[in-house]
Amino acid sequence: EVNDFLKKIKKNKKYFLSKKDIIFIEAIKSDGIEISKKYKDLYEIIETEMPTDIQVMINNEDIGGALLRIVEVIGRDKIEDIDDDTLYFIISTFNQLNLDPIRNKILLQILPLKV
Repeated sequence: EVNDFLKKIKKNKKYFLSKKDIIFIEAIKSDGIEISKKYKDLYEIIETEMPTDIQVMINNEDIGGALLRIVEVIGRDKIEDIDDDTLYFIISTFNQLNLDPIRNKILLQILPLKV
């Protein structure tokens, strides 16, 4: 189903993949869903979007430190009010740390429901 959805997006030249679309695609890829290689060029991931200190904690498997840093980034803001670039690296952190239950709760709050 995901590949069919991406096929429709690729055909529609007017459709612009939003950061939230990319967050969703990266989350399902993290869950092990295979995305066809022909859709790799739909979007580009910019590695510098992840703060260096958080990436170092992830690489060192410092889950607690990375989570504390995420809490610091979120601060007193509502998760729905955080900009898309920040949401991207928060979700990317959870993807890399395999913290799917926390990630999924955030995804349910930030992604628009399409029925």
